[in-house]
Amino acid sequence: MPRAHVETVATQTAAGPDGGVGEGGGVVDVRLGKWVNNRRTRRSSLSEERVGLLTELGTRW
Repeated sequence: MPRAHVETVATQTAAGPDGGVGEGGGVVDVRLGKWVNNRRTRRSSLSEERVGLLTELGTRW
């Protein structure tokens, strides 16, 4: 997945200012590529349990 990949997700509660929870439903852009890249580069700081769970989900290290 490219680092610039963004997923648009419909939510039941909209994100408010500064990432807080707002009222009502909405759409949120999730920088999934950035998150995946950060997990890969910081793998050594993750717990063994977390690494195992991400591996089960199909994470390519």
